[in-house]
Amino acid sequence: MEENRREGFTQWKKQHETAWQFIMFVLMSCITTVVDLGSFSLFNFWIFTPFRDRSFSWWLIDYTVENGGQTALFAFAGSFAISQTFNFFLQRKTTFKANNNVARSAVMYAIMVVFVYFLQLYIPTLIRVPIVGLLGKTLGDILVKMANMTMSMLIQFPANKWLIMRRVSTNGDERPY
Repeated sequence: MEENRREGFTQWKKQHETAWQFIMFVLMSCITTVVDLGSFSLFNFWIFTPFRDRSFSWWLIDYTVENGGQTALFAFAGSFAISQTFNFFLQRKTTFKANNNVARSAVMYAIMVVFVYFLQLYIPTLIRVPIVGLLGKTLGDILVKMANMTMSMLIQFPANKWLIMRRVSTNGDERPY
């Protein structure tokens, strides 16, 4: 009976590869979320608090004191960099089981992450003030961080699956897993 269940589940995973990968991506992203939120909280509520009253403005990135100042900028940027480095190795091996050229994958992943990085630095400048005004600083900052993480996941899953983390078949052709 147990063997039949195991074979049935294995068969389901083969028939629904993308659905299973998405499930695994979300589960592995939960681990990355712990790393991301942990480092964000450490940076935002402790390490970079002396910079909260210093604004930062460059192009579309505008971290006024009301937007959390340099503390928020450093916390969002630092936690994203740490979590994405961790996420690259975790997703590559566990979710996509990629065996293509790791250097090529890393370069493509870095390009995607830089795009998402700037998007994640820009989004809080638009939504943080009203959310913090409604929910308070702590809960508001966490909600903004979670909105950023959701947006990141919606960009990263398809990019990782179909472009970055590929499997190489025995004849050398790369294809999505």
